[in-house]
Amino acid sequence: MVLKVKPTAAAAMLALVTVVGHAENTIDTLDRYVTFGGFGTLGVVHSDYSQADFIANVVQPRGVEFRSWSATPDSDLGAQAKVTLTDSLSGVLQVLSREDANGQWKPTVEWANLQYQVSADLKVRVGRMVLPTYQYSDTQYVGYSLPWVRIPIEIAYTDAGLHSDGLDVLYRVKTGSLTQNLQLQWGRTMVDLPGVEFTSAPATVAVFSDTLQYGDASLRLVYQKYSSSGNPSVQLRVTGAGLTYDPGAWFVTADSNYSQDKFFGDLFAWYVSAGVRLGHVSPYAIYSTTHAQSVGTSGLRALGNEHTVTAGVRWDFAKNLDTKLQLQQVTIDSVDDPASFADLSPRVRVGDKANVLSLTLDFVF
Repeated sequence: MVLKVKPTAAAAMLALVTVVGHAENTIDTLDRYVTFGGFGTLGVVHSDYSQADFIANVVQPRGVEFRSWSATPDSDLGAQAKVTLTDSLSGVLQVLSREDANGQWKPTVEWANLQYQVSADLKVRVGRMVLPTYQYSDTQYVGYSLPWVRIPIEIAYTDAGLHSDGLDVLYRVKTGSLTQNLQLQWGRTMVDLPGVEFTSAPATVAVFSDTLQYGDASLRLVYQKYSSSGNPSVQLRVTGAGLTYDPGAWFVTADSNYSQDKFFGDLFAWYVSAGVRLGHVSPYAIYSTTHAQSVGTSGLRALGNEHTVTAGVRWDFAKNLDTKLQLQQVTIDSVDDPASFADLSPRVRVGDKANVLSLTLDFVF
């Protein structure tokens, strides 16, 4: 049997092979310069407190209502592309979708910058960078990278800024077994809070941080200053310090910051956490709190005051997948906007306790 192929069909087959070949070459070229990745969290939260809605982030306008389940506090989805242009020049773009201060899930650009490696120890970035306000700032919405369901809201309550558009300089200094990672950042950011009484206000922000690494221990110090003329005007200074010891089988970590703001007053927030890794299972505990130190022009005398006791467990059941179960009890120490709650009723009382159960599935790809 002889298979006959018409000239037109042969030409079409040849064209298809040529296109596929070019496509493969294009993909190979793209693979050499661009890498793609993504991450996400699917989570549900339940609260037994009837007088306010539990929130997981200060910018969230709504939260978990009494005896209901909500996916709003922790669920998100992100994608990232890294571009290598030369041995010294690279770029990154990261887009994230999660509920914002307007109650919308619009994708937002978290990272978008070009990086130039001046030397082995010095690099400069231009564009959008996440602010290094506290530990885990860089990966705060990548649930898989966190030992817990979320960063304790108390430590994040004092600062609503997320990223800056500007210049970032990073310099590494090695002295024997001690490594210092110095960072200087300057740019513009948006301070966006929920509620009609606030407006999205651009602010100038300057940051200096120093992370000292010695073996399995690290110490992080940061100073951050905002200024803007929005509503309300922002004149904010944040000083923070964090410490982590992680030899692998277990970890202890703590973080703190002291914020000074003309409108909201001064606040002090901190947490301490410990956990142990037993194969694929990692139980942990957290104590976190925030406490107002002075009164600003807002007149709120005990803004954000609360403390939280948390216990949870992480199970890495497959590659790039984990699930976490977390139970926390939040004690309200103020009726002036406690950090973990929104939509407070007039019946909220100091000393009220809320039991909050969170279940998440984290993934990276």
